[in-house]
Amino acid sequence: MKKIMMPYLLAYFFLFVSYFLVSFIMAVLLSFMHISSFVYNILLIIMNYFLLSVFTLFFFKNVKEKPWIHGLIFPFIYLIIQIIFHFQEFKFTLLLKPLWLLILYFLLLYIKKKQQ
Repeated sequence: MKKIMMPYLLAYFFLFVSYFLVSFIMAVLLSFMHISSFVYNILLIIMNYFLLSVFTLFFFKNVKEKPWIHGLIFPFIYLIIQIIFHFQEFKFTLLLKPLWLLILYFLLLYIKKKQQ
């Protein structure tokens, strides 16, 4: 059980810590540089998708057995976490990030299969 859960725990811990670092950096930028809210939101979106891409790559490198099953469970867990945090303000755009994770994960899996 520990062997199965470890990639998930490591990947989500990485995402959690990196979101805190980005939030801290963005808070410092917003308070000292007084950037506009439009630029702030664009930077947040870019950093978010970049971190999600690194998060997916990190998870992909740690999964050794049954990558197809893990590839389906991985974005589903992220979707559940997003719905829990955004329950009051649910938008269909929340579905884009787990879809991005799913597409990126299976693209990496396809590239790995092609190289073998």
